[in-house]
Amino acid sequence: MARKKSKASSVKKTGRRDNGANFNPTIRDNKIQYKTLIVVGAGIVALLVITIFYALSSNNLPSEIQKDPQKSKEKEAFLKWFVENGGTFHPIGWDNDRAVNVTIEEFPSFGGWGLALPIPPKSSRPSDECQSETTDGQCIVKNEKSPVIKHLDPLFTVPSSIIITVTSITDAYASSASPFFLPDFYFTVNKILRQAFPNELGLAAHGMGLVQQDVVIAMSLMVEDCQHRHGRFKSRWGPYLDVLPQYTIPRLDTFGDEEYAALQDEKLEYTGRKSRRLLEQMYFNGGSGVNGPSLKAVVQDMILHKHGPTSSLRPIPESCISFETFHRFVAIVSSRAMLLDGVKHLTPLAEMINYSPKVAAHHTEDLIRAPFDLYHTGSGDRWDRSITVRSDRDIFITETSGEAAPIQLFEDYGPVDSSLFLEAHGFVPHENPHNCAVISGSFFLRRNAATGRYDETVELVLQALKALYLIHPEEFDVFEDVCVTGGLRLVDDGDAIGRKPASDSIAITSLLLSDSDNLVWNMIENYYGETFVSLRDKCMAAIRSGDAERMELRCARYPGSDSIVKQGLRTAARRAIESFEDKSDTEAKLLLQLQHAESQGRDRLAVVLRFRIEERKILSQIAHSQDEFVHHENDDIVTNQIDSSESLDNLEANLIAFNSFVESLELPTNKIEPKLVGNGMRIGTCATEDLEVGDAYISLPANSVIDVTTALAGVDEASDFATLLRKYSNMDDPQHDDDFDALLLYLLHERFLLKEQSRWWPWLELLPSVEEMGAFHPLFFQEEEIDRHLAGSDVRGFVLRYQRRAAERHAALSSDLDANLVLGSDVLLDKQKVYWATAILDSRSISWGGRRHLSPLLDLVNADDKGLAHETRLEDSEDMKQKVAVTRASRPVKKGEQVFENYAQPNYLLFTYLGFLVEGNTNDCALLDGLSIHRNDPGAKYAHQLQSTAPTFCIRDLQSVEELAHFLLVKHGLTFENSSDSKINDKVRPYLIEVLEGRVSRLMEAMDTTIDVDSRLRFMRQIVKNDLMHFQHALNTHVLVQN
Repeated sequence: MARKKSKASSVKKTGRRDNGANFNPTIRDNKIQYKTLIVVGAGIVALLVITIFYALSSNNLPSEIQKDPQKSKEKEAFLKWFVENGGTFHPIGWDNDRAVNVTIEEFPSFGGWGLALPIPPKSSRPSDECQSETTDGQCIVKNEKSPVIKHLDPLFTVPSSIIITVTSITDAYASSASPFFLPDFYFTVNKILRQAFPNELGLAAHGMGLVQQDVVIAMSLMVEDCQHRHGRFKSRWGPYLDVLPQYTIPRLDTFGDEEYAALQDEKLEYTGRKSRRLLEQMYFNGGSGVNGPSLKAVVQDMILHKHGPTSSLRPIPESCISFETFHRFVAIVSSRAMLLDGVKHLTPLAEMINYSPKVAAHHTEDLIRAPFDLYHTGSGDRWDRSITVRSDRDIFITETSGEAAPIQLFEDYGPVDSSLFLEAHGFVPHENPHNCAVISGSFFLRRNAATGRYDETVELVLQALKALYLIHPEEFDVFEDVCVTGGLRLVDDGDAIGRKPASDSIAITSLLLSDSDNLVWNMIENYYGETFVSLRDKCMAAIRSGDAERMELRCARYPGSDSIVKQGLRTAARRAIESFEDKSDTEAKLLLQLQHAESQGRDRLAVVLRFRIEERKILSQIAHSQDEFVHHENDDIVTNQIDSSESLDNLEANLIAFNSFVESLELPTNKIEPKLVGNGMRIGTCATEDLEVGDAYISLPANSVIDVTTALAGVDEASDFATLLRKYSNMDDPQHDDDFDALLLYLLHERFLLKEQSRWWPWLELLPSVEEMGAFHPLFFQEEEIDRHLAGSDVRGFVLRYQRRAAERHAALSSDLDANLVLGSDVLLDKQKVYWATAILDSRSISWGGRRHLSPLLDLVNADDKGLAHETRLEDSEDMKQKVAVTRASRPVKKGEQVFENYAQPNYLLFTYLGFLVEGNTNDCALLDGLSIHRNDPGAKYAHQLQSTAPTFCIRDLQSVEELAHFLLVKHGLTFENSSDSKINDKVRPYLIEVLEGRVSRLMEAMDTTIDVDSRLRFMRQIVKNDLMHFQHALNTHVLVQN
């Protein structure tokens, strides 16, 4: 559990001020927190008095333009410079006759420049799309006019010629073709950076560290600023330098002893002091702590070499080369440069957009967050690209007083907690929905669980935590700190579906080290029928078994564990507040200190106090939140059964339309028709004449199915949609991904954009709706119910990995600008819609000829395990004029009887991808997963004998058990004399027994705790039951019985 991490996109911009932020000059810094690159926002922060600070809550504030003649000149000079160097403003249509461009204006409450939209007189004023919300989070839009700026509308484009990167600097000073070439530049700077960061790449073309990039770009800015202020010939960057902050932005590494003492955060203090010390070492003695080549000397050489031997910059003014100047520019670059593909780009104008959180027009968890780089798109190669900045929100219009006045435009820097704004940008947002409060890990333990000081119960806690890799295996004193939002959400609780390290740790300690008088335990007993004592005993038994899977399920993911974790957070927050109050460190006292600091103009101290106040508010919100019982099962479930006359009537009407559609396809062969069949199957197909084995009952020409070829044939070749489909298709590589992404985008387009206008609408309307699909397809299942109802089965992990892959695919598609522009972000970012399309493809597509196809009518044929395995293959049509996809009967079928196909798949695959099981499936098996060969295993040197060092097994017969035995023979370094001998011998038998008995024990325990469930979850219960049967059979028939 880390102190604070961000879920921000791996591609971020920098930050400036926020709407309602304290009036402090700010800083922009890109930061790596664990595996995530945190780069946020842009601009200059200002320090507001507290009364103004709390009053600024709207997202588009009235203009606060300062009529300073000098500032007006700087503004005009910068805008002229921007355009003359190739910058482009994208016109924003105001009405039928007028268009305006964005500009910059000074906004005093934000400390300086911000991006602005001029409002023509007697017009309207834009505002964010959500002016207010109801108690249930629904957005209220007070007008129904079209937005003046739409989501993803381009605002301006910054050309590569004025974007500063390390590459553009090395091209100037390290390239022999450049007039400013310094022979020792690359060698010296690289040496300094390598000394300061010995484990990183130094001055490299690829993979250069973020701080190192900040330093190199800052050196270039120092040279240009010196020329601009003191040189005979002004720098070409002068107009841009004039609108940059002329002061050192008060970020974390500018604090002194007083600010760090007030901060009361050892980790942040360590970070700030270390940053300052490292910058000083690099600047004065090369980063090694001893005298050597220094960045200061390099900057001097750059200045003198660029301006020549007769330069007026001899001697160089001290203000050009002081550490304060270096620190100022490092802060500017680190807080303002945009990170794209690991490369920092200092991008004029783009870095002037101030912060305000985006409020979704439809406040729902179904919409995933768009990545930051979606709004900052580059064109050109990695090293020489222009950047277009787009609006991250709709801006609507409300009536104005009729006077011409610009309003400020904002952007959201991403899901970043306020410690990163403090550390990198020198301000604390007043409104940050992603802020969280740090709670010390010590507040989650009521007994001493340090190694060497524990009782029997604490030893079991440590065993579980170590087995699940939640603590260090040898050194442990206390949990790592956690950061918790006011909504009791643990920030960065694991980086993937199925992984919740912070929650799991709290759940384990709460179960084993807390008392049973907690009200939530009573709620769990009432709902699940599980007492506190029973849950604790099962956890202890799981720990003693040494089975990590059982430990995770019985100690961390037990029924109601989510509620227990939330209760643990409340309790820990109360303890944290009590510890502050015991030291007279109250919120009221902090407020008084803040007022005093502001009255004296002590900006750095004020921002520290504001940070602590915001965290204290969150702690109070957590501590005083109401106890609740959280369960995810059966929430808003829509049954997939035909259980009402209304749904029956709708399906019958849709079937009539679909049959007409099928007739229009003029299939060469069609001996089936769709009918309502019920019994959980919804719709099936019945034979229109008697069929014998091998009879073709349907043949599908190319124009009757959906694949990439037919999709492209049905759209305008020159359209953006066609371009998008070609981008994701693999027409020349049928072995690669079988066009899944292209077909997914096509489904979304036809179902949610074209709707009734789509050629395929009669089929699309017949498909299960998003709500129906969510009722039975595992892709939509909550993790808690998967943990509970697939407990003991390796199918649990299989389903969670499937969900994780779907989430990763969705995240990748959501970052595609072209896909967002074609489909609309309201479709592409909607998790429910994208998962619906994913589930449709996984459950209904059929492959032939090496490609994936969606086949209306054929996809309505239901499955069983009788007859021959299903096969659809390409054959010549009867007239020999085309290839058609032919499906033949796998068993005799009488006219009017339902036609079935044998998919020849085990139930765990049918369940995961199709959402159903086949009762009595003769193709069934028990999935056995989680075994692997590690480098320390006795048989690691024999691993090359295996196709995989982490295989999965489908346990159902002797052959499958022998495959498992062979793996265990290799893993444990065992041998057998004759390859024809049975692999199940006395050497491997103990290992087989251990593996199979472990699975049986897990599953028997799961069977003991399974309660009655509704139709949504019954299949999971059946999987657990069937797995137990298969493992018991394998153990008793093929392992324990010796031949």
